[in-house]
Amino acid sequence: MTKARQQRLWAALAILEAVLALGFLAATLHAQQSDRAKEIGGKLLCGVGTPKCDCKQILTQCNHVGCPNSAGMLKTLDAGVAKGDSETTIIQGFVEEFGTAVLSEPPKSGLNLVAWYLPSVTLFAGALLVVFVISRWRKRPVAALAGPAAGAGISPELLARARAQASRETQD
Repeated sequence: MTKARQQRLWAALAILEAVLALGFLAATLHAQQSDRAKEIGGKLLCGVGTPKCDCKQILTQCNHVGCPNSAGMLKTLDAGVAKGDSETTIIQGFVEEFGTAVLSEPPKSGLNLVAWYLPSVTLFAGALLVVFVISRWRKRPVAALAGPAAGAGISPELLARARAQASRETQD
């Protein structure tokens, strides 16, 4: 093998190595972008605000056959990820186009904040009410058992008549 041919072989191997390294780097970058797109797409709903399709599934998990929206929305999402836009910027773009209904999780602000915390507050208040009522019931005096003091509000004559009537009715 001549020296010139050997140099061309080494140069070809170096170029091949560089191409493979760039291909691996591009594949890694694409995988990272794909993972990021899946993460962001998990926060968005498909088919919101369009009369053609109202599937309202998570964008990256839309399994609606022939969905006219998911492909376009995913393309927009991938374009934003490829440009290097932040998650907030991408999501805000979808919110501007489709409204807050595109979010898979309502924003934690305003009236939505009340919706987030009201069930917990209501449960806590109900538990406090139950504890308060039970403590009040336990502090009540126990009703007097039937006995001589039980008929204190009834005259002795009326009590004697009631006993006599009860005695007659139970003997028959």
